Amino acid sequence: MSVLLTAVAALTLSVAPSNAADAGWATLTRTLYLTDAPSAGAAASMNRSIYLAAGTYDWSSTVSGQGQSFASRHIYLASGWYTWKCTIHAPVAGRYQHTCSLNNGAGPAYLVSDQFKLSISGSYTLESFLFGPV
Repeated sequence: MSVLLTAVAALTLSVAPSNAADAGWATLTRTLYLTDAPSAGAAASMNRSIYLAAGTYDWSSTVSGQGQSFASRHIYLASGWYTWKCTIHAPVAGRYQHTCSLNNGAGPAYLVSDQFKLSISGSYTLESFLFGPV
């Protein structure tokens, strides 16, 4: 797949405790080598399990160096364990989009960026943040 010129990518979880309510924030981060000409359908993902206290969270996702790919929302979450997953994919040739989900087994909530192009190939970091509960 030309979206990733290398399969070697580091999955880095924040050093914050896994309970975002205690820490006030949590991150999900992956650095990837992305081409400026991705093939349609190419994708890469990251995920983690996280326990969240009940409350409203500020949730965001971005790709480093690509301000137009920023997505955010406020979301109320019940307490419990969630699977937090983010994927960067090429919905059409030459463009990227990233989608994150939080799922506690009752159905996922989504956060989706607009489509964007990269001006040059290189290393980029896909990041998602949870702040809260606020």
